[in-house]
Amino acid sequence: MKKRNINIDLIKCIAVFSVISVHFFANAGLYKNIINSTNMYVGIIFRTLFMICVPLFIITTGYLMKNKILSKKYYLGVLRVLIIYLLDAFIYLGYNAIYNGESFSIRHIIKSILNFDIGYSWYIKMYLGLFLLIPFINLIYNNLKNKKQKQVLILTMLVLTSFQGIFNIKYILIPDWWISIYPLTYYFIGCYLKEYKVDLNKYLNILLFIIVLIVSSIINLYFSKGNYFKFGVYNDWGSIFNVLTSALVFIFIINLNLNKVPNKISKIISKISELSLGMYLTSSVVDDFLYFHYFKDIDFFSFKGYFKIVPLVLILSISLSIIINIIYKIIDKYIVKRLTKLFIK
Repeated sequence: MKKRNINIDLIKCIAVFSVISVHFFANAGLYKNIINSTNMYVGIIFRTLFMICVPLFIITTGYLMKNKILSKKYYLGVLRVLIIYLLDAFIYLGYNAIYNGESFSIRHIIKSILNFDIGYSWYIKMYLGLFLLIPFINLIYNNLKNKKQKQVLILTMLVLTSFQGIFNIKYILIPDWWISIYPLTYYFIGCYLKEYKVDLNKYLNILLFIIVLIVSSIINLYFSKGNYFKFGVYNDWGSIFNVLTSALVFIFIINLNLNKVPNKISKIISKISELSLGMYLTSSVVDDFLYFHYFKDIDFFSFKGYFKIVPLVLILSISLSIIINIIYKIIDKYIVKRLTKLFIK
């Protein structure tokens, strides 16, 4: 069995925790209320912080898959993602049929799955496209001749997808047609960090992270204070502020010396990392149950609300993901491995 990288596992743990946390603010009503209280101001700061969630997953993908090539074995690797998605879909649709009175007909199930109309499955829709492109993306990256060319590639991607977060806040000064391809930007950053082992001074890394977070939070507060939360290029997934905070967190964690982490803690980190995709997906069911059925009268905009609900979402998402993982391993043993042997002969 291939030895796990505990640094990568820890990054994935932080990413899935950030997913659950950023959804707290969405489900608690941050986007549906006037931003006019201290709790809401603090909520915007933490929302800004936890937006590193999806970028960390994509940077990790680039870091781990930089050398993947076009092959039957590679494409069969998508089966794990698809099976976990399908298992989550049945949980989600079954839950909605029971608690929300939605249809559970064969037609509705097939339509929902194919449309990716399942909770937080937009991430799967994005990831599948990225997965199919990775062998070709790697050809582009790996065939560049030197470090400078790869830096120019990343700078180009930032111009296309991220700098709008600075220059297009009020007026469109940089063309913004390409901003939706931000996953490629994060993927290339992951490739670069894998190849060149970027390591900043720990104190400088933390200082830069705090500065970027403060600037980004101030911009968010400036446009939202006294109004509903304002979405814009400055706080989207691919914004330059999000790129910087995500990259700085990744660089900091990947360079930590975790050799002395107790074995039990290491195993817990590795297990949560293994379950992270299932946790991401199943957290949509858990969120609906806790926010809209169980805790109807809780004061969401308080630290008490956050610390009461988020740990519960974590525990229940882990539990559902464990169930999915057990079923997946059975399917993998009796179906996926046999298909793999059949197709790669």
